[in-house]
Amino acid sequence: MRKLILPILLILILTIIPTYPQSYNTSVVSRGRYVTIVAVSQLPNGSYVGVTAELHVRISCPGSGHVYVETLPLSELDLQASTRVAALVASRVAGIDFRACDYYASITSEAPIVGGPSASGVTAVAFASALLNLPLRSDVVMTGMIMPDGSVGPVGGLKAKLEAAASIGAKKFLVPYGQVYDVEYVTVTERRGSVVIYRTEQVVVDLVDYGRKLGVEVVPIANIFEALEVFSDGIYRKPVASEAIGIIESMRSGLDPIFKDWVSSIKYEVSNYLSAGDSIRSTALKSLSRSEATYINNLLNNIESRINDLITTAKGFEGRGLLYAAASTYFQALINVKWRYYILKSILDSDYLRSTTYDINSTIYKLIDEVYNSVSEGISLGGISVLANVLERVYDAYIYLNNSLSSQGIEQTTYYLALADARVYTAKLWFKLLSRGSESSRYISVKDIKSLVVSIESLAQNIYAYILAFSSSLTIPSDIFNEAYMRYSLMSRLSNDLDKFSVGLSSLGYMYLTLVTMFVKDYNDSVKALNSTILSTLEFLSTSIPIDAVVYMELTNAYSSDPQYQTYMLARLSMLLSTYLNLEYIGKQPLIIEGETTLTTTTKTVTKTVVITETVTVTEKVSTTQISSNYRGDLTTTLISICIIVILALALIIARTPIKTKH
Repeated sequence: MRKLILPILLILILTIIPTYPQSYNTSVVSRGRYVTIVAVSQLPNGSYVGVTAELHVRISCPGSGHVYVETLPLSELDLQASTRVAALVASRVAGIDFRACDYYASITSEAPIVGGPSASGVTAVAFASALLNLPLRSDVVMTGMIMPDGSVGPVGGLKAKLEAAASIGAKKFLVPYGQVYDVEYVTVTERRGSVVIYRTEQVVVDLVDYGRKLGVEVVPIANIFEALEVFSDGIYRKPVASEAIGIIESMRSGLDPIFKDWVSSIKYEVSNYLSAGDSIRSTALKSLSRSEATYINNLLNNIESRINDLITTAKGFEGRGLLYAAASTYFQALINVKWRYYILKSILDSDYLRSTTYDINSTIYKLIDEVYNSVSEGISLGGISVLANVLERVYDAYIYLNNSLSSQGIEQTTYYLALADARVYTAKLWFKLLSRGSESSRYISVKDIKSLVVSIESLAQNIYAYILAFSSSLTIPSDIFNEAYMRYSLMSRLSNDLDKFSVGLSSLGYMYLTLVTMFVKDYNDSVKALNSTILSTLEFLSTSIPIDAVVYMELTNAYSSDPQYQTYMLARLSMLLSTYLNLEYIGKQPLIIEGETTLTTTTKTVTKTVVITETVTVTEKVSTTQISSNYRGDLTTTLISICIIVILALALIIARTPIKTKH
């Protein structure tokens, strides 16, 4: 009987101890946030007025990446697309897999509001604050369209929205970076004798000055990171790429010898094709009729002028030590010297283009096989970034080769063939970088690559829908969008996951560039805003920074006098980095922080450290009532522990005490 006492007591103890989940993966998180948003509503006379609306969001985890939107009254389609992008961005800011949660948004307004994207920025902020359990200041109002990389894009009706914010007592009004001025149209009456003339004039409104008069501080913000810092009253701190810049500089130093070899190799190719073209130029032109010769000669002169300009520019970059920019510019020259040569050669040999097409096609498939063989069981994330660049160039060549085959006329046929051939050439150069890309960053198995593809496909589908949502109100740049669509369509037809990943990544870059081009108002402002977003994203990537960051940033510096080109480069880089950051977070669940954090004016506060992501730590203010609650929880746990120890001690004493028996 004595031997049974201890096991029985242990069983009783285990039955009275409350069971808590041991892993956050099995925990259920459901948090909501409420903010006031501002919009514009159209009056019966056609004019616009600022109005307010209520935005309620909720996140529920675990989930499946579903986004649910409710509006009253009904809103336009772009609101649904923009809310989904807002949820995608928020999950990345919180450092979790987008599919780990479900997202709910409800917008209620007393008046019909025009459009929906202008509320997507604050929607992303609300989702992120719920995921991170951050408070939101009630006296801050924001307008701005969220972009897929977390940047805040331009919107309209700012003066009316500022007035609406002031009407509810807002202290701060967040606007997209570069939009501190708005334009309103006023009707001016002018009398000339007995004739009254009415005309409409544009009046520029300084929003900062106007906001000061209304008692509202107008604050320009570049991205969701800056918005979160303001909304949380500094509890959340915008990430600053303190270490990332040093890492990039170190990467560049290591890559410069390789880029120097690229410069030499491409220069050699350019020189060879120039000489080969020179040797047959006269003969080819003499074989044509006078009208044909005149047309071809003018075309060749234009190409040769472009070649000379590109070589001069490339030499300048080379002299400044911008070796990748030099290699990239020599590559443009290579396209043109090949184009010139193919024109001349096709005149002399009718079968030349056919045989060259066959050779390029064979090289494409050979390179694809080499890429497949290099990924037997898995690869590092850095290695994937290199292979993505290889396959991007290979499939670019595939697209251009098909364009060449479907083109009519010697000019287009030879141009696309030259593009395809030059793209294959640089794909080979990038493939040699594979050992560099595999040196660091986390390892990814072949099985995990499939998860990456699902993420890429989902993101591409969402951004594609986002673009189409604006097609009725804005002009879509057809040249850039066609590049995006060709790759988006090709991605859906490919079967290999690595192929789909690479082509999808390229498609995302062109899609985001399409969005930026649609909404950009000032390229200089865009450059500054994109730089801010990129620096924050780089901090999250830490040591998993892809080689692309080095090359795109060098190209941006090389063309410092061309803000439009800089915007294009930075937009592609920002989208690329944010996509790689999404991949870093695949499978990661939300951080569980018990209770709700609130902003209070209580003077008696303590601080506790909250790790928001792997790379960002903030200090969170906790009210005294919350402290008491936390202490009560700790006290309860302590009392239970003491009781358990006492019971165990008694059990041991009883078990060891001899029991007297009657003989």
